[in-house]
Formats: sequence, C-alpha cells, structure tokens
Amino acid sequence: MTPQLTRRDALKAAGGVAVAAVAGCVGNSGDDEPPENAGELGVPAEEFTVQTTSRPFPEFDPQVVHVTPGTTVEWVVETGRHNVTGYHEDTHPPHRTAPETTAWGSELLTGPGSSYEHTFETEGIYDYVDTQQVCVSHEVAGNVGRVVVGWPDPTEEPALADPQSELPSRVANALAQFNEQTRPVLEDGPE
Repeated sequence: MTPQLTRRDALKAAGGVAVAAVAGCVGNSGDDEPPENAGELGVPAEEFTVQTTSRPFPEFDPQVVHVTPGTTVEWVVETGRHNVTGYHEDTHPPHRTAPETTAWGSELLTGPGSSYEHTFETEGIYDYVDTQQVCVSHEVAGNVGRVVVGWPDPTEEPALADPQSELPSRVANALAQFNEQTRPVLEDGPE
C-alpha cells in the first residue's frame, strides 16, 4: 500500500524548504572568505595589499582601493625604490585630502619585498603619492593612489574637489579620473 501524503505533511515539507531557501539567501554559507573583488570600489575589503612597481613606469596597483574603517593597507615593493606619502597640508600639499588630522607616510622603501602599512580608522578619502625621485620624480610621472574608507558623504570630501592647478598634470589627470570612478559609487551607497 502506498502511503498517503496528508495536508499536514505537505505543509511541513513546504515550510522546511522555505526556511532552507531563506537561510541560504541571508545566512552565512559557512564560507568566511571575502568576495573575489573585495577592495574594488563598492566592495570594501577588511585587508588589502597594494603592489608598487617601477617598470615600465612607477605605479601603484591597484591605484584605487575601497576598505572598511579600521583596515590596514599594506604597500609592497615589487620593483624599484618608492615611498608612500599621504597628501596632507603639513607634509605634502597642495592636494586637499584626508579627513585624518595627522600626516602619514613611509620612509624610503628600498627594494623588492620592502613594505609599509597604515591603518585607516576614520571614514573618508585618502589620496597619496610616491615622492621618490630617481630619473624623474615619481609624482611628476603620475604615481598617485587613493584609499576610500567606508562610505563617506561625497559632498563633504575635499578629495573629490577638482584637482588644484599647481599639481603636476599627470597627477591632476589621475585624480580627476579617481573622482569620476569614486563619486558615483559613494552616491549610490552600499547595496
């Protein structure tokens, strides 16, 4: 004899499926790995490493990163000699940036594997530059980067203003591109 499915059994089964489906959507799958694109604009990372290279030209890779407040960002030299200096009115003007009140930056990073770390506690936009001078100033060559911390209000961020005319042209162009990338993501906010 074939067992009959009662209405009560059907409701229990449907309820179990619904609970499992909702848990799969909102629950943790048990996988605490960050998303593959963590650190890209719109996907703040809880830790991040920026590579610093000299060939074919001085460059931070990636140039723009998005992190959560309290994140430590590490810059690691792959090739060449570099430094990491936050644009700040006390140490490296003229760019208006950094809600943080204290200046930050590394000493000279002298070769492959050398590194510098900085922890970003305060939400905001932090632009930085490589001030190393070899054949040409790395700043003049346009070696700048940006760390976006949290979800700051774009209308209150000095870094999102038009770049100052006294900046090297490659820096001004890079910062204008950073602004074009950053502003819409912050305006849309977290998903």
